[in-house]
Amino acid sequence: MVRSVFILHWNVNSIKDSRVLYTVYSVKPKLGDSRVAMNGPGMFKVKPYYDYSKAQIELPTCMFKMKNVHDSKNVSEEEDAELAALECRQESILQELKALESEVTTLAVKLKSQDDGVPVTHKTLQSSTKTQSGHKKGGAKLATSKSVPIAELGNVIHDIVIYANPNSPPLSLFVLYHTLSSQYRCRTAVHIHSSVKNVPEKLLQSLANGVEVGRGEAQIGITLIWKDVLHGPELKVSAHSQTPIQGEANVARYLARLITPRYDAGTIQHVCAVDDLLDLASFTILGGSSKERAAALRSLNSLLGKNTWLAPSGEMSIADVVVWSMLHQVQMASGTPSNVQKWLKACEAQSAFKCALDIL
Repeated sequence: MVRSVFILHWNVNSIKDSRVLYTVYSVKPKLGDSRVAMNGPGMFKVKPYYDYSKAQIELPTCMFKMKNVHDSKNVSEEEDAELAALECRQESILQELKALESEVTTLAVKLKSQDDGVPVTHKTLQSSTKTQSGHKKGGAKLATSKSVPIAELGNVIHDIVIYANPNSPPLSLFVLYHTLSSQYRCRTAVHIHSSVKNVPEKLLQSLANGVEVGRGEAQIGITLIWKDVLHGPELKVSAHSQTPIQGEANVARYLARLITPRYDAGTIQHVCAVDDLLDLASFTILGGSSKERAAALRSLNSLLGKNTWLAPSGEMSIADVVVWSMLHQVQMASGTPSNVQKWLKACEAQSAFKCALDIL
């Protein structure tokens, strides 16, 4: 079947009125005519690129694929050297941490145990305790029973910083320190603040106990700083996060709880009586007028007419230490009533008061 082929001829010579005339011819193609394609309705035929009947088409599971950056084949020599240096540094840090852990563990065991292998927190004190010099300490004790457990201070040194005015030294501090040094391994230091110009030599040597104790072996560290404080001695345990404990009586309360953790765990009558005596010493004897001080002396004389010591338990307590200290600070120790005078002599007969007497 021969089809008619329309040939469009553009006659460029027939241009009239700016228009292009086209002439369409209808011819019948002849065999062998190169102007007409005999391949059917398409211009030409090509072989299919994919043979869907034979080829196995793999459908994609991701948007696109990339090379594995962690593959050793894709890592350059420079990157490989950096990774090796980083790995070496990490191993070095891990070894240092392991050595530090071993050192801390050894130090913890050393601080936890004493020379005899008994943990510090389980140590008890007998009623006749030996001092550091090896002699038995006679006289009355601040303890309230025959066996007094030491306060649980942990495995590190318990640091205490006390500020005091050299013009009014807290004598109770030196008495309580004597008792502390007989129960704990204490480390002391005395310094002078810039607000103070001159400090007597006896105050600089006030906490010297003649025993050299390293910081790693000490249980309690007491640092006494002579400073121009206005409201009595100040005590700090954590200088960055603690409000200071002010007043000699309050400082004595803190130290007494280290000596006897259950110091205020007795009867309510005993606890209230001791607190009342401490307030009497702080507000009446130390801070009161002459009439108030005279009235306080009469009360003490009446109380001591029935008891040897101020506390109702009949044993020496921090009330005796603080009242004795403040009577000396206001220079009322001489010329006191008979019962008070007898009580003062009984206090000064105790070995714990010797260090404080040396300062007077």
